[in-house]
Amino acid sequence: MADRSATLEAARRRYNELYPDRPITRIGDTTEPYYHLVVMNGSWLNGNPLSDEQIAAVEMITPAGMFS
Repeated sequence: MADRSATLEAARRRYNELYPDRPITRIGDTTEPYYHLVVMNGSWLNGNPLSDEQIAAVEMITPAGMFS
């Protein structure tokens, strides 16, 4: 899991370097961060910043008690 976390953090930092006006402040605990920052990175690496909805999905934290 450490490799995945490191990959996500590296992608977040790279994204924030490219788009300082649309930063990602944190990486959430859902599957969305990996999808948007790693799987679909070709889009934002080629000049298309993430939308507000995509940034919100990357930062989303699962609500407490959701699975209990």
